[in-house]
Amino acid sequence: MKKIITLLLLGLMVSSYADVRVLKHNKAAEVFTNWHFFENGRGMTISPNMSRLMWMLGEDRRAENKADPITRLISKRYGFVEKDDKLMGVFNVKYKNMDVGVLGCTACHSGKAAGVFVPGLGNKTIDPYLISRDTLKIQRFWGWGNQDPDYKYIHNKALAFAKVTSDPKISSLTRGLVPDSTIKTFFYKDHGLEYPKDMGRAQVKAPHLWGIKEKRLHGIFNDGSLSGESYAWIFGAELFASDSGDHLRAVLPQIKWLTDEVLANLLPPSYPFKVDKEAVFKGEVLFKKTCMKCHGEHQRDPQGHPIYTAPKIIPQKVVKTDHEKLKAISPEFVRLVETGSLGDILTFNHDKIQKGYFAPKLWGVWSRFPYMHNASIPSLYQVMLPPEKRSSIFSMLEAGEEHRFDKVHVGLTLFEKRELPRMLRRAKRGDRDIYFIQREGQSNKGHYFDSFTKLSHQERLAIVEYLKTL
Repeated sequence: MKKIITLLLLGLMVSSYADVRVLKHNKAAEVFTNWHFFENGRGMTISPNMSRLMWMLGEDRRAENKADPITRLISKRYGFVEKDDKLMGVFNVKYKNMDVGVLGCTACHSGKAAGVFVPGLGNKTIDPYLISRDTLKIQRFWGWGNQDPDYKYIHNKALAFAKVTSDPKISSLTRGLVPDSTIKTFFYKDHGLEYPKDMGRAQVKAPHLWGIKEKRLHGIFNDGSLSGESYAWIFGAELFASDSGDHLRAVLPQIKWLTDEVLANLLPPSYPFKVDKEAVFKGEVLFKKTCMKCHGEHQRDPQGHPIYTAPKIIPQKVVKTDHEKLKAISPEFVRLVETGSLGDILTFNHDKIQKGYFAPKLWGVWSRFPYMHNASIPSLYQVMLPPEKRSSIFSMLEAGEEHRFDKVHVGLTLFEKRELPRMLRRAKRGDRDIYFIQREGQSNKGHYFDSFTKLSHQERLAIVEYLKTL
């Protein structure tokens, strides 16, 4: 009898611990979804009072229990994620008798996969270039003649933000990608220099954020060259937007808290559909033979939740994926940062510069399509195909919605054969809604190894089935 009671108590303890982990995730998701770094007039903003028109119309429509066409239009055009009739990561902040439209973290770092909203997932459809191009046109005339110093301070920073992000020489070329080149412009300005228009775009998809507490100690984001010891690089996108090193120093305690107490509690999303358990078993065996050497083990705690561990950096000569992102950390850029006003808190892992890319842990990988750091491969199945057999074009429109999700290959649905000639013409003309591997920094080559050549179609599908469970 005592043994039975002991087992029951242990079971209750385990269940309680599991519930605590889920509760922490839910609380973290709520906090992060509503977080932004606007303070003292500084942040990622549009010109003051521009937001009044958008929010006023939206509130009127909701009061009448009608769909808000303004919200829907903005969401579709610019790629903001819409949830409960709201644009995620877009805020209206009251500041000194002004309404300030503010972009928060979740504009880029929360998104949808198979119709499921996932806090901490990179937004697959966001288009920073188009947002900035359109807002720049309006902001040039908005509030003309307003001499209030508080207004002008925010307005001028918003204009500078939009000008850089909409610069066609350094902007991203496809929706769903963000250009690291825009962050680099801050450091030229920090030295009183004009930024060069040929410094490369270094386009990447917005990274997922679960596990970042452990990962940052080994380097931030794709290649580990940016040190996470001080937390400051996590603020990169906001830094160039607010154009203020003082802003970064002011909010650094918040960044540390958000990383260690909020993002640290995010769990990866569970696959929302049924899996083939027999195929999962076969796929796990194959995964250990083909993928685990680079991606490592994926251990779980007693409740089945992930145990986050550091990823390995795979040399460029081995992985052979597009190297434009690596070139972005140039000797000139390193010098600008280290001799600038923030050189004490923005530091590098010099031993990792231009060496290679992380082989990331694959928790929640089913949701992280398109794959590779530059989003060049539309599905997990195609990751295991030779590059010449991977899709060269695919649509990024509504990429997170369920009707765009391929449950068999796990990733994006593709154009039908009859559509390909017309879509290829559009891609060659620069259509931002279409991913095209011939664009700068968007090559889909690499990440194809000898172990993949031996896989059959069914074995690839089995590995995909196993990956659904991580």
